[in-house]
Amino acid sequence: MNNPYDLTFSQIIERFVTYAKENGNIRAAFIVGSRGGEVKPADRWSDLDIVIVAQTPSSLLNQEEWLCRMGMPYITFLEKTAVGGGTERRVLYEGGLDVDFAVFSEPDFHEKKQLNDVQQVLAKGFHVIIDKDKLTDDFDHLQQQAGSLDQPSPSGEEVINDMHDFWYHAVWAAKKIRRGELLVAKSACDEHMKPLLMNAIKLERQTRNGADIELWHGYRFFEEWAGPDLVERFTHLFPRYEANDIWSSLTETMKLYREMAKEVCARMDLQYPSQADAFATEWVTTLKNERCVPGTKW
Repeated sequence: MNNPYDLTFSQIIERFVTYAKENGNIRAAFIVGSRGGEVKPADRWSDLDIVIVAQTPSSLLNQEEWLCRMGMPYITFLEKTAVGGGTERRVLYEGGLDVDFAVFSEPDFHEKKQLNDVQQVLAKGFHVIIDKDKLTDDFDHLQQQAGSLDQPSPSGEEVINDMHDFWYHAVWAAKKIRRGELLVAKSACDEHMKPLLMNAIKLERQTRNGADIELWHGYRFFEEWAGPDLVERFTHLFPRYEANDIWSSLTETMKLYREMAKEVCARMDLQYPSQADAFATEWVTTLKNERCVPGTKW
């Protein structure tokens, strides 16, 4: 819905800068994400991501009163940042405007900005809104450096480890379905195996000859970079809370993972763990076809 209130993101930024100028604890702040750059321009659904460098981050993260300086906060909580391993205070303001305040100490800030995933965020754009100590003077250089970096790729050992992780949990999920622990099985399929599948898909896209796609963290903008065929297959991968549907989802997830993983191994000159795949697939098939009452001992 449209914002029925007068509050806007521009006003939030303006009010934050005014507050930051008065607050000696805040040394610098900059905007990242869609409102900080041009790679993925902000739309009506975009949030506002403000990174703050403070002398005492806890005074901002663990207190809520200061948030009222920007507007009326209806919902607020702490969460880990998507990249960088920090902490942010997420706020839902009047009009449904959501703002994420990620707060770092100066030593943490200097350490985190050297990380590859953080530099990838900076490469997508940033906008410095206050800097009392010239802490962001090297950002243009970092952005240029980040723009020249390839998306980081895992080692061969990490790739194979993930594949064994996936096939192990395929069997584990099948056992949970057969036992009657449907929620555990569904969670294993959706919350553990799907991230491993997404890692394989991203790696498959990265290792394609001539591949030139903009990948984001997590599942962000998957529908735009994955392609219609892959998006269509995802319509069969997330089950309802029902045994047959979970079995079907598990089977389809395994099938797609196998395709992606084999392509990755071929391009990275790795030996695909066929034995793990075959062993897991046989067990899942056996458990799926087994006719027994949940809880029955073998």
